[in-house]
Amino acid sequence: MQSSAVKTSREARVRATRSAAIRETRPEDYDRIAALHRRNGLSIPPFEHWIGLWTGNPAYSPEDVPLGWVLETERGEIAGSVGNLPLAYEFRGRALTAATAYGWVVDEAYRSYSVMILSRFLRQSGVDLFVFTTVGDKAEPIYSAGFQLSRVPVGAWNRSAFWITNYRGFSRSLLNRRGTPFAGAMRSCLALGFCLWDRWHGRSIPAAAHEYRVEFCSEFDRRFDDFWETLRRENPHLLAVRNRETLEWHFRGARPSILDIFQGSRMVAYAIFSRQDNSALDFERIRFVDFQALEGHSAAVSTALQWMLRRCRRDGLDALEVMGDWLHRTGLPRIDPPYRRTLSSWTFYYKAADPELAEALRDPAAWIPSSFDGDASL
Repeated sequence: MQSSAVKTSREARVRATRSAAIRETRPEDYDRIAALHRRNGLSIPPFEHWIGLWTGNPAYSPEDVPLGWVLETERGEIAGSVGNLPLAYEFRGRALTAATAYGWVVDEAYRSYSVMILSRFLRQSGVDLFVFTTVGDKAEPIYSAGFQLSRVPVGAWNRSAFWITNYRGFSRSLLNRRGTPFAGAMRSCLALGFCLWDRWHGRSIPAAAHEYRVEFCSEFDRRFDDFWETLRRENPHLLAVRNRETLEWHFRGARPSILDIFQGSRMVAYAIFSRQDNSALDFERIRFVDFQALEGHSAAVSTALQWMLRRCRRDGLDALEVMGDWLHRTGLPRIDPPYRRTLSSWTFYYKAADPELAEALRDPAAWIPSSFDGDASL
């Protein structure tokens, strides 16, 4: 027989799920959405940054695009939320309206509404492509089995690939994370082992071409508009819009490391890196977010990586990471980072609203994804 406490708890949960409704998100919901995130162990940016996801977004139209949807109880509490971020893509000369789910979270007592609130997101009109780039292990069964969304067919979005750029710092963080006894004494031995491993396995990046010149930038300037216009004309793949306005919005406040790559006086490629530290683990790293090159200049990725690896070693950063191992994509030279770790889920799913588009995107050759897609680097 069930205990009265268990029975009472279950009855309360049933009553709770009967007394909530899904409605569109309003800016004044922020404080309650923030409280929802915090009590579920999730972070959320300050209001100015959060609302800027829409108000500063070149793809956002307040008349046509809801901020998202919330689950509101009879008592006025918000027990669930999903943000609706519009994005602009292009594919074979066609402009596509895309959307990504941002901050999908539901209180435990209302988990029966989880599918309903995500279903509301997927039923919105006027969207050609839905992209999900931060899918966690608890949500993945809903995306894959529940809604039968598709995995992106390029890259390995259930793993991270990386280079160690500070052997002692990386070893310290690894031992601390595992709670290893006598970590201080073991750190030097482990660091030496990583160093010898890298020397034994040799070069993981093709030699950088001398024809390319790297210029470190702190902002996106007008050259990115010129670059984008050429890139979009040359590129037959599915590609998120990367003009200057969109790049500035995407990386606002993030202070990314931007490498403009030139052949002579012409900008022929760029690479974007983002600092991703973990203070709890005393771990400092750089993440490779995006690389784009004009036709015939994909080899410039080696120049960008070699440049950033030198910078990481100079500055004492512990690692350079590529989430999703997207460097293994069409057109890039073969690059094999020496280390990989397995993630808890496949993080990148998509759904095309149009059957013809869905069929075209089943072809891996249609994709050149990176961590710029969706909300992975917002």
